[in-house]
Amino acid sequence: MMDFSQLGVSIEMQRSGAIVMIRPHIENPTPLSLQYRMTVRQNSSNGSAGISQQGEVQSGVSSNGVSLSMPEDATCQVHLEIFQNDTLLREIDSSCNGAPK
Repeated sequence: MMDFSQLGVSIEMQRSGAIVMIRPHIENPTPLSLQYRMTVRQNSSNGSAGISQQGEVQSGVSSNGVSLSMPEDATCQVHLEIFQNDTLLREIDSSCNGAPK
């Protein structure tokens, strides 16, 4: 079994105007590919919405992401799970309200 003690997991976010791009990201001393499942939930005065995405992410490489329109009054939560062969390795939660511009 591979040692995942040095596996770094993060959620990359970048804002451009009212659009926020959200991507899963992993770092590891040795290159590897893992599966991910990401859920984004948004609430605003217009209602709520949810997006789920799953796929593969490689260490050190930006993967496909979710592009989300964020109105001024919107709040957003992201939940990311990283797997290897259906075994959950890491999970993290983040708010996308403070995404860098």
